[in-house]
Amino acid sequence: MRKLIPILLAICLIFTALPFAQAAPRFSDVPTNFWAYKEISYMAQKGIIEGYNGKFRPNSQITRAEFAKIMVAAAELDISRNLAQTFQDVPRSHWAFPYVESAKPYLTGYKSGSRYTYKPNDEAVREDIAVALVRLLGYDRTKKADLDDLDDFKDRSKISDNLRSYIAIAVDQDLIKGYNGYFRPQDPITRAEAASLLYRAILERDDDDDDKNDNGEKVVFPSPKPAALSISDNFSDNQLSKWDRDAANARWQVINGRVTAFSADDDAEHFFLPLDYDQSDKPENYQLQVDLIAQGTNGLGGLYFNGDGDDATVVFLTKDKINVGKVTDSDKDDVKIIATHSYQLRSSNQIRIEVRDDDFKVYVNGVFVLEQKNQDLDEDELGLYLQREAIEHLPQRITYFDNFTFKEL
Repeated sequence: MRKLIPILLAICLIFTALPFAQAAPRFSDVPTNFWAYKEISYMAQKGIIEGYNGKFRPNSQITRAEFAKIMVAAAELDISRNLAQTFQDVPRSHWAFPYVESAKPYLTGYKSGSRYTYKPNDEAVREDIAVALVRLLGYDRTKKADLDDLDDFKDRSKISDNLRSYIAIAVDQDLIKGYNGYFRPQDPITRAEAASLLYRAILERDDDDDDKNDNGEKVVFPSPKPAALSISDNFSDNQLSKWDRDAANARWQVINGRVTAFSADDDAEHFFLPLDYDQSDKPENYQLQVDLIAQGTNGLGGLYFNGDGDDATVVFLTKDKINVGKVTDSDKDDVKIIATHSYQLRSSNQIRIEVRDDDFKVYVNGVFVLEQKNQDLDEDELGLYLQREAIEHLPQRITYFDNFTFKEL
């Protein structure tokens, strides 16, 4: 879905540069001075919305089934041929079945016991549309709701309890507005409003007293889970393309399919090779792993995480220990040791770190050895770590890294 929004954005920008009269269907009830003329014309031009015998009926209210259809078309959501039926009132024979099921992750439904209904013929209301836009854009995963934003509305109590976080995000992101101090969450939206809201959401960006009744409580279905983050490197690429070499404080080089550091900084005592990834995507729970090969050295290398410039949490091997420490200045040779565990260094050693929220565990060769809880792990930089002493006898003695992985847990 995230890939679709930039595509739609580009398309929108192209077509908004053209006169709408060139190709857009003209509706007799949508004159050029109509407040939503541009949005309706664009949507009609793209085949997202249709009229009725030359009229659009902009002020007619839109049903929940109709909104599902235009949202699927606007966002170019895939419609599978093998959709299972979720809602008792939207059977396979219903004209809107494929649209409702395809849009289910973004729309509200109703649950009563184990029974789900969609109410396809009910009017789509403002809080329904706000939820759909927030989830369509992925803001429910990337934005934090501030419920205090709803205090500006005198009718806050009419917003469904379990939808308030979505409404707060929608208001904060300017996806939908209130009217004179009221949000009017249960007001139906018109066809013109639906076209305008979808158009604005797609173009400008990379439900209630009826909710709790005999027909069930309004619920939100889970968003599609994004693909789990996973980056691996066996260092077959001599260019180290997965790493931020410009931010490294040493010269890192691949030798025979393994990587090590050669210092170009006489003052540096600790060498960091940061992984080049979008740090805003760093998951709360993740795993780091690497093989450390000690050829005549005492290891003196491993992984680092929770990094910010010269400041990082490091996990490294020495001749007879696995160590967890804190480096606060790469030019000073001291490491503030947090924890250690006895370990006899081998020629090949696998180090694994599992981070879960504010806790982390350390494994060596698949065996759990250390755990730290309630740590401050707010920083996002991570990668390979090596101490200067490990390179002082090159090329006779050398510490290599191989088979790195970083993945979401």
